[in-house]
Amino acid sequence: MITLKDDRKPAFVIGYDLNDQVSQISYYELNKDVPETLMDEEEEERLGIPTVLCKRKNVSQWYCGREAQKVVERGEGTLVGKLLSFARSGAKIELEGEAYDCVDLLVLFVRRTLNQLSMITGPDQVEAMIFTVDSLEGRTIDVLNSVASALPIARERIFFQTYEESSYYYVLHQPSELWEHEVVIFDYSNQFMRAYDLWMNHRTTPIVCFVERSDYTELKTPSLMLGETPTEESRDYLDEYVLHTIHGLLNPKTVSSVFLIGDGFDESWCNKTLKYLCMGRRVFQGKNLYSKGACYCAKDKITPCELNKQYVFLGADKLKCNVGVQMRRGQSEEYFALADAGENWYDAKKQFECILEEGCYVNFTITPLDGKDKQMLSVELNGLPQRPKRATRLRIMTEMQSETHIKIKIHDLGFGEMFPSSGKVWTLEAEV
Repeated sequence: MITLKDDRKPAFVIGYDLNDQVSQISYYELNKDVPETLMDEEEEERLGIPTVLCKRKNVSQWYCGREAQKVVERGEGTLVGKLLSFARSGAKIELEGEAYDCVDLLVLFVRRTLNQLSMITGPDQVEAMIFTVDSLEGRTIDVLNSVASALPIARERIFFQTYEESSYYYVLHQPSELWEHEVVIFDYSNQFMRAYDLWMNHRTTPIVCFVERSDYTELKTPSLMLGETPTEESRDYLDEYVLHTIHGLLNPKTVSSVFLIGDGFDESWCNKTLKYLCMGRRVFQGKNLYSKGACYCAKDKITPCELNKQYVFLGADKLKCNVGVQMRRGQSEEYFALADAGENWYDAKKQFECILEEGCYVNFTITPLDGKDKQMLSVELNGLPQRPKRATRLRIMTEMQSETHIKIKIHDLGFGEMFPSSGKVWTLEAEV
């Protein structure tokens, strides 16, 4: 949880949907009811910023978004797209004989686009910012760390999440009747259609929520499926194809609501599909669900709502158990949390110092969220010098290597001049 700054300036959180096509920036003034999304200054109905840069020919001058596209259309520059994918791959791009690191280009794009918020808020007013992306696999976390470190917002206030988690937070902050049963999001905004199915296990406390993703790579975007001159026959074929796919996903489920996002559903080809979706379900259409979901999550990090106690999201990048250690404070013994279920594994790091009461071991408690029995991880401090009771100070560091793999490192610090440190370090790696 982040502590809210105490000043007279309004506080904001930012949700940034970063992808290769059109990126979205939503912002949430914390004393308002809902997030807002940046719109095109010239065409207010157009949400989002094309994720492209352009270098002006023969000069070191860069443009981004629609301005970049216009410069290229005038033949005055070279367009660079797929910024996130190229950065993930570690690629370099050569323009006019000079090589550019694609991570640096992505940093440039993000900095330029965030400048569009300058009339709304400044870096000192941003309490939390979340980048949401389609996946955090591979080099993505390293790339986003590079981006975050280059921004004027304090690094500890910047977080990352997947579209699955953004979808969860968006849905959770809608009226509860919309997620009484399952919720399905169909995303037709990129190269193919993708579905996110949100469901909850009401038999656990707190209620555990999951989002399962399905990729339909055979369902390319309508512009590709229909061609340049779509016919009535091709529209009907695509409508039937999508209807069959969606029916296969929804038919065995009880679905309260459906969200359609992306330009793919803007075409006048999906009459049968929409008619089927609207049978006993609430259907909504939009484009900025992920960035708004990231805003809701960022707000909850600062001022957690009651729903955060009742529900927890367990995605692929989330811890499925609580990790802690029993410690004595004064006369009482209490549980000290080291990692919480529902936390991103790559954020679950802890370092602290403590006094070893007695013995030559430290026990860590692992509590699964699925109701399975607790387990105990014990680190044996082999070779620890013999000292009186409570005369050994330890530095303990815990870090998750993945959502199921923990690394524990314990340093012997000794106890002042009387009992100097032995310099010994004990390490344990285990599955949890």
